[in-house]
Amino acid sequence: ALRAAIDLAAASDLDLAASSRVVAVAMKTFGLEASDAARIADSFVGAADASVAEVSDLAAAFENVGPTMAQFGYSIEDTNTALAILSTRGITGAEAGTALKSMMTNMMRPTKAVTEALDALNVSLYDEAGHLKTMPVLMDELSTALQGVTEEQRNHYIQAIAGTYGMKAMATLVGEGRAGWDAMAAAIGEAATAQEVGAARTQGFNAAMEQLLGIDTRGNFTN
Repeated sequence: ALRAAIDLAAASDLDLAASSRVVAVAMKTFGLEASDAARIADSFVGAADASVAEVSDLAAAFENVGPTMAQFGYSIEDTNTALAILSTRGITGAEAGTALKSMMTNMMRPTKAVTEALDALNVSLYDEAGHLKTMPVLMDELSTALQGVTEEQRNHYIQAIAGTYGMKAMATLVGEGRAGWDAMAAAIGEAATAQEVGAARTQGFNAAMEQLLGIDTRGNFTN
């Protein structure tokens, strides 16, 4: 985990303390192990590389929305993909996290406004087995259902389902649809790893930190 935090700090605008916090919080939030730390760092660095957000923006958003996404069974990759897409529309940082959290919590409330809007669009949040549909599937189904409606109806449905504050997040994700989601996910997956970016950006930072902390190439303390 410390190795991943060092790589994340070297590859981003975060210092080591902030990077360590991001990795630790993500591990606890999504029930991950220390062996997943590199995956966490790569997710943040890849999302920043594929979007206009900085890692610090994603980290600030993550603190607001991470627990909500985890509660509904979505992964850290799902979370950062959604946040990366929002950043391309100028929705970044804590604002992005709050908007996405509001969208998710309002969408899951079985209120009359939400259920009537979903029924009118013939969209179900769950599949036949009772499992919550993936984010790209949900956004794609909503995008398809909203085609052909008037602008007034579109705004009404999105606000009813996502809530007043969450509607900008849903409008963005629905606007991108499955194609936009898949393109962003692919770009994140193809991005360089945190270790690769850190090595290229700092040219020796990792080695210096290892020497200072007494860590060998396997991430073990030697001092």
